[in-house]
Amino acid sequence: MTGGHRRSDAAPRRRIALAAALVLVASLPAAAALVAARAAAEGRSRTVAIVMDELALAEQAALLGTSTLELGLHYQRLGLTGIAIYEETIETLARTGAIVALLGREAQALALLAGEPPPAVPGDATLVAEVVPGAAATLIAKNRPPASEVVIAGRSWWWWPGESLRTRPAGPDAARVAAWADAGFDIAYRPRNFPNLQGVGSDFPPEARYLIHAGLQVAGHPASLDATVAASRDRLTALIEGTPQDGLREVARVVPTVRLLSFNQDYQNLRLRPADLIEKYLLAANEREIRLIYLRPYTEEQLGDMLANTEALVSGLRVALERDGFEVAPLAPPDAGYEPPAWLRAASAAGILAGLVLLATALPAGWGAAVAAAVVGLALGAAGVSWAAVALIAALVFPVLGFALLPWRWWALAAATGISLVGAGLLAAVGSDRASMLALEPFAGVGATLVVPPALLVAVVVLRRRSAAAWVRSLWSHAPRLGEVALAVAVLAVLGLVVVRRGNFPLIGASEVELALRSALNEWFVRPRFKELLGHPLALLGLLQVRWPWWARGGLLVAGVVAQASVLNSFSHYHTPLVVSLQRSLIALALGALLGLALVVAARAAERLARRWLGGEPS
Repeated sequence: MTGGHRRSDAAPRRRIALAAALVLVASLPAAAALVAARAAAEGRSRTVAIVMDELALAEQAALLGTSTLELGLHYQRLGLTGIAIYEETIETLARTGAIVALLGREAQALALLAGEPPPAVPGDATLVAEVVPGAAATLIAKNRPPASEVVIAGRSWWWWPGESLRTRPAGPDAARVAAWADAGFDIAYRPRNFPNLQGVGSDFPPEARYLIHAGLQVAGHPASLDATVAASRDRLTALIEGTPQDGLREVARVVPTVRLLSFNQDYQNLRLRPADLIEKYLLAANEREIRLIYLRPYTEEQLGDMLANTEALVSGLRVALERDGFEVAPLAPPDAGYEPPAWLRAASAAGILAGLVLLATALPAGWGAAVAAAVVGLALGAAGVSWAAVALIAALVFPVLGFALLPWRWWALAAATGISLVGAGLLAAVGSDRASMLALEPFAGVGATLVVPPALLVAVVVLRRRSAAAWVRSLWSHAPRLGEVALAVAVLAVLGLVVVRRGNFPLIGASEVELALRSALNEWFVRPRFKELLGHPLALLGLLQVRWPWWARGGLLVAGVVAQASVLNSFSHYHTPLVVSLQRSLIALALGALLGLALVVAARAAERLARRWLGGEPS
């Protein structure tokens, strides 16, 4: 591209950029209205309920030589408000003595011992007989195909093909549920799923305030979800963080819901002390709208006395929650949820598309159009024709705009973060609704949000220096140096680490030092994200080191774009309150600026020492 062509493109490009900027500014009132409405919806409830897993409680009670109810009452006096009771199975009913259960091969042996011919049942069949009259009525009524009947040793047995002692649902123990309710406990019922269930939901205990579906499927999935919905309308259905359940998305779109956090029993026993759990639950309540806290008592003693640890967990958690302004009490059903007007979302979407046009004007004409088309194609491929696709465009574009459009001066870090926050507001305005805020619809294309923006800034920087063809000719004949290869490998390693460290369950977890630093930051304020605490200082170093070569400064600003992408990424977690995401971003900017200034001082001192050592300056 010649200089004349560049000059002839400049005026139209400026006009397009000005028009896009005006559209972007014009979209902000609509976005602000939606952001305000969502923030108001987020602040309506500060009530948290605490329930404890009854099966784990029963295990601890047996180890301590007391009854489950007595131990539960002890924890109730310390702050526990509820109990989570599982639906019975054939095995649990047999354990109480209400029924007797056998496998087919055991029934055949029983018949032979009674001097009878063995029954014509498969060796792996599941057989039950009542000890208490009526104890198997719900089991027989709800399971299909219907149970067959056989007489062995003068007693009637019902049987189903296959071994299903631990999995076939048998309904609730109504007397046990009533005993817990009479003792003042808030009841969470844990129904189970099984193929071909009948009358799903008809046996849900009337005392149950919460439904926490057990396993990886909602009761009634897939054929009876309408019945599940009908039985769930006057209860709160739990959305278990980190545990996708088949059918839950369809049910939760219709019925009242609550976000729940729990921890694996073995992991808790081995790794999580009471203070660790309290910190995690408190963080989840404050930052992720968790309102149903699911506790398990300690059932092993690797971390100390199980009773003392559980006492410390229950009492300490309640104190910590109340100290942070939460009321620990039964939850009331929420309202219908946040649903933004479509016309306001459309007005906000116009601002996002205007941002994409602005990015395109930062590139040579042909490349700008190609990049814009590629971003749109990526968004449509990840989310289809939807509001989520427009929100993804915001997450890909706005982290780049500041460093792509503004001069590389010291103030560009704050300005770029301001532009990212504008993009975050537009993203939240377009992408937020009831389903996304409940995490039923996770943010589409989240992996691309940390990879594409840095790549876009690289494209802007290199194509401003020379044309793509000139770069190809130069690189084709370039003999790489060891330092260049090492730098490229380091950059790729950092980007790879960013990708694998994303999400709540990353492939590479946080180190002990990082966890300790996170804990310390949580004590002071909302914890900033580490990508921003690393990226902002590197960006400031690139902005202030004006004598460094363009490629070094540009590389540091690419790291800064990763931090800006992290700002948008925070707001893409729709279940996190907006005020928390804003606080996190501003705190990261302030800390990052301070760290960046320290890094600049250190870099300049190191540069002087290196020059002296290499003989560039007299010693």
